[in-house]
Amino acid sequence: MSITSSFYSGLSGLDTHAIAMQVIGDNISNVHTTGYKSSTAHFEDVLGVSLTGVTGGNQTGAGADVASVDLNFIQGSLETTGVATDVSINGKGFFAVKDPTTTELFYTRAGHFVFDNQGYYINNQGLHVQGYLYDSEGLTLLETLSDIQVDQNSMVPPKVTSNVELILNLDASEETKTWNINDPSGTSHFSTALTIFDSLGQAHQAQVYFTKTAAQSWAWNAIIDGGDVQGGTPGTFVSYGSGTIAFDNSGQLTTVMPVNFYTGALTFANGTTPPATQVDFADTTQYGSASAIQKINQDGYMAGTISGLSIDKEGNIVANYTNGTLKKIAMLALADFPSLDGIARKGATLYQATTTSGEPLYNKPGVGGMGVITASMLEESNVDLAAEFIKMIVIQRGYQANTKVITTTDEMLAQLINIR
Repeated sequence: MSITSSFYSGLSGLDTHAIAMQVIGDNISNVHTTGYKSSTAHFEDVLGVSLTGVTGGNQTGAGADVASVDLNFIQGSLETTGVATDVSINGKGFFAVKDPTTTELFYTRAGHFVFDNQGYYINNQGLHVQGYLYDSEGLTLLETLSDIQVDQNSMVPPKVTSNVELILNLDASEETKTWNINDPSGTSHFSTALTIFDSLGQAHQAQVYFTKTAAQSWAWNAIIDGGDVQGGTPGTFVSYGSGTIAFDNSGQLTTVMPVNFYTGALTFANGTTPPATQVDFADTTQYGSASAIQKINQDGYMAGTISGLSIDKEGNIVANYTNGTLKKIAMLALADFPSLDGIARKGATLYQATTTSGEPLYNKPGVGGMGVITASMLEESNVDLAAEFIKMIVIQRGYQANTKVITTTDEMLAQLINIR
């Protein structure tokens, strides 16, 4: 091997160190890029010639080459943004996004997503975020990868009040009275308001009065204003329902629950019939202390429209409606690969599967080793500036050393030419 071969060895050293410096520069320039993963250049030697035989002493090298530029998938820090649609992955996995024009799938750790004017959940490049959709009731998850789309103008239908839970204590020390609908306050011992929703989602206000009729027996009477029913007179009371409840000597309820809440015969002013509501007084007591409500709950509600969206740690996108109800719309899907070293970098913090990486493995957040979702946060770049600066110094010195090889070889060649 001639002396001039060292020129090419030095040149290969310059090339490889230049590529390494390019990688370092790329890392530093993306120090604030959301979801960016740093890269590292790895060198390998180049065999020049095997002189004779097979022993190592008979082989000479011909410089260096870049063996690979590997991605570092160590997780970056999470930064709070306060934006409800921003998401980050705490742990393994990638978000899946699809190009709507080519249907190509890409993968990213950058979770700065928004909803476009068609309700699609998209990234900065307009790619559709992928996930699993729930059925129209928000109960059953349809485990087919799909575009996540939310109709911001959607409405949940009303629900009639079918069940009422009413728990209270009635004062055992009260004297008995006789109920009179024309004097509800004077002929009762305690009362509470209760809202009932009809089939149209319209609210009707009922007042439930409790009157002690015997030592261990109480009557309850529900009334509504006459202006709320057909044929009624505003300001007068109409019976909505009535019944009795009994207690044992320990103050525990003995009446079988639940019972019918609506026992009247009326039609609301809007033309609907009161729902067949069941009221449950279970756990109501009669102790010698002041009458008081402990729990009141009914399962009806009016129609509602979306007032906001939230995302939980399981990746569920939940719609908040104006009537106070919540409904799951979709669940974010996460992907992983048999070999992360094989995925292809596509720019804009996007990656794509290759034959080397293997087919993507999809799963739900928190399942199968996948990370969990953190909403209103983004993953920062995992670039370590201190480490990059140190690498820069080392690469710079290596580059200088290779230039020295070239200049020294040039001097040796000049001496050879000057031999007489």
